[in-house]
Amino acid sequence: MKKITDVGLNKQVNMYVCGVTPYDSAHLGHIFTFMTYDILARYLRHQGRTTTLVRNITDVDEPIYAKAKQLKVDYKDLAEQEIELFHSVMDKLNLSVDIEPKASDYIKQMSHEVQKLIEAGLGYKASDGDIYFDVSKFSDYGNITTLSHELQLKLSEERGGDPTNTEKRNPLDFLLWKSLESSDYPGWSTILGFGRPGWHIECSVMSQANLELPITIHGGGLDLLFPHHASEIAQSEALGNEFVTNWMYVAPLLYKGEKMSKSLGNLLFAKDILEHYEPQVLRLALMNFSYRVGGEWCEGLLEEMDRAWTTVQKALDTGSSFDSSEYMKQFLSFADNDLNMPRMLDSLLSLSSEIISHSTDSAEKNKDLQDMISICGLVN
Repeated sequence: MKKITDVGLNKQVNMYVCGVTPYDSAHLGHIFTFMTYDILARYLRHQGRTTTLVRNITDVDEPIYAKAKQLKVDYKDLAEQEIELFHSVMDKLNLSVDIEPKASDYIKQMSHEVQKLIEAGLGYKASDGDIYFDVSKFSDYGNITTLSHELQLKLSEERGGDPTNTEKRNPLDFLLWKSLESSDYPGWSTILGFGRPGWHIECSVMSQANLELPITIHGGGLDLLFPHHASEIAQSEALGNEFVTNWMYVAPLLYKGEKMSKSLGNLLFAKDILEHYEPQVLRLALMNFSYRVGGEWCEGLLEEMDRAWTTVQKALDTGSSFDSSEYMKQFLSFADNDLNMPRMLDSLLSLSSEIISHSTDSAEKNKDLQDMISICGLVN
């Protein structure tokens, strides 16, 4: 977003970040994304803006059903178990949100939204009963990206689409509603018949049900840009809605030279790290990365930030008459300049060291340091 004060944010800021599909534990890529949005919300509130942060849970999605079948358990039990684990990690890391909608609670609204798209001539039923969005009816489809048509097709296939399905009018047409037999599971009886929603319609409905349009800031991990967010835009704006003012994407973290991913088996899970380190240490470690760039996770970072957190804690307990106004000014400037978390971290650690070196017998603690750690989410 470049300079945050230049993007036209109003006094009221609505934010929506795409959350997890609860079939496995939250890894560092998830945490980095959610922490970025969390720190942005904290900074905006420090500015005096009323900020509502929504993070959904996609508990209606094909990967859950596949994992449940593999484990031979009911998908609801798997989802509930993973949501409970997710919440325990989020609570430890101080990553609370204002609203957390679950897709399964919005099936009726999703079916009505699909019906609107059909009535507007934007959605159609294929011969197998599945309902698709006709991207030829939305000329700006995919314009949020600079991807070639060939790459869009490739990413669609990799990320849950079915571009080779000959039942569709266009290869990039995306699923709005999957039609099922009454014996299939899971499914819901709606005005569209028995079935379940496609992935993209879920976030369109949940975001609009919980936030006024246009949404000020919407995004998530960079891999959601296409086809997920391109499809969200099409569904929402084709019906005449101004959907989102600012899109914000968090770049991936790398581990051993590759993007963290389940297929490569190089995921680092937050729950495992929290068995050995305090939550603040993990947050500080992730602040070493720019959300726009991401970077390579290195093994020694947690040890380094463990020592840094000890220094911050000591500074918090130290009385000091040190004039920290310049440090706070720099910290806020870095925050405003595209949420530059590495430089914000530098200011926080530099101020902590200065406070310790200028300690006095004063009982007064440094207010600027307290504000910094609050914005960084190291305390509530």
